[in-house]
Amino acid sequence: MLTNYKKNNNLGLTPTPTFKSRRKWVSGFTIIEILIACSIITVSMFALMQTAQKGLTLSYQALKKSQVNLLLEEGAEAVKSIRDNNWATIDGLSLDTPYYLFFNTTTKSWILDDTSTTSLSGHIPTYPIDGVFIRTVNISSVGRDVDDDILVSGGTIDIRTKLVTISVSWPIPGSTSSKSLSFYISDIFN
Repeated sequence: MLTNYKKNNNLGLTPTPTFKSRRKWVSGFTIIEILIACSIITVSMFALMQTAQKGLTLSYQALKKSQVNLLLEEGAEAVKSIRDNNWATIDGLSLDTPYYLFFNTTTKSWILDDTSTTSLSGHIPTYPIDGVFIRTVNISSVGRDVDDDILVSGGTIDIRTKLVTISVSWPIPGSTSSKSLSFYISDIFN
């Protein structure tokens, strides 16, 4: 075995490892570096995939919430349109019964029906919406006190004012989520 010598700070000659022994040490260190680099890359990729998945989930939830808000607004406008066409239609509905909105393509008007079927003749059903959302409309009576202020419960029933609650529900993994919009409508044309 050949040994090389080098001068060590004027202290004399010291042997240095040969080429073969240096090569083994360098090769072992490179494998360790590769394993550490692979581990770092794997952990980084896993973190990026988790972040991307969370981003997609949040984006999907934001889309659903936006669609729900639009469906609630459309439902409110549909009920106001029904009221504008004929208050007796609203006044004649059963209280605290879930109704579903349908659009009549011939008369270009909205109707409320208590059937959840999608086969109401001459009407385009809006239930279920996109096979995902279920929108219901509930009409409730409104009570007033002696000062004509609306009460949460009790009081004298105001036959010219109704409380409308529109609810939209949709499935989420493991359960169902829902959102509601409540507002008052009145017989403004009489």
